[in-house]
Amino acid sequence: MNEHIVATPVTETSGRGRLFGRVALVGGGGGGIGRAVAQLFVSEGASVVVADRPESDGKSVAESLGIHGEFAEVDVRSSSDWAAAVDLSQSRFGTPPDIFVQVAGVMVGGAVDSATEESVRLALDVNAVGNFLGIQAVIPGMKGQRRGSIVIVTSMAGVSYGVAGLTPYSMSKAAASALVQCAALDLGKHGIRVNSVVPGQIDTPMSRNAGVSPDPSFFAKMPIPRVGQPRDVAHAALYLSSDESSWVTGTHLLVDGGMDAGPVLG
Repeated sequence: MNEHIVATPVTETSGRGRLFGRVALVGGGGGGIGRAVAQLFVSEGASVVVADRPESDGKSVAESLGIHGEFAEVDVRSSSDWAAAVDLSQSRFGTPPDIFVQVAGVMVGGAVDSATEESVRLALDVNAVGNFLGIQAVIPGMKGQRRGSIVIVTSMAGVSYGVAGLTPYSMSKAAASALVQCAALDLGKHGIRVNSVVPGQIDTPMSRNAGVSPDPSFFAKMPIPRVGQPRDVAHAALYLSSDESSWVTGTHLLVDGGMDAGPVLG
């Protein structure tokens, strides 16, 4: 798409937003949270490479962003796909990404006594190894710019607590959380910050397809009595990607409506 546009950095927007002149790579950009991130980032002045599988809505999301969006076919388990997405950023926008937001994931269920090896390996390959490969792909460009912000979307499942019946998913998200802290320690000296957004239950197509539909009676008891929306995660990712969080790295930002604070009694 947009083959007729000269591959130069995008430096003019309708207003100088919080990400003016930045280039972001958004993994899983065709999904509910990824779409919200891509749209919000463009509205704040960034150009975005939407990375997702070809059967996803990633291409249509990129097209909706106009000249500030481009689509890259990426299977997060493929290091060559990640490298190609970074190359696309360079050719299309004139620079490698200095922001990487990784949302892509898979929800895999199973109790610890019944989950299959195949299901565990799938969850780890996508939710942990996929994050690792994406981070490795963006590091050289960020080192060259002496700046970068990496934001990994994890989950309260496996970070704040375990979840019965979601062993593969929870353990993969716990691994992703540890990766964030290791990467923050390794990359800080290069001007690269690494953080995670830790959502509670967000109403997305992935959660609904996995049979995890919002229960209004449950959310009514929370301090903020509503189900989470993709925009809630997107705004947290915006903060962690912007210069407003320039002294923030290695942290896990909860976006959960107060769920982690404890139950509301009475």
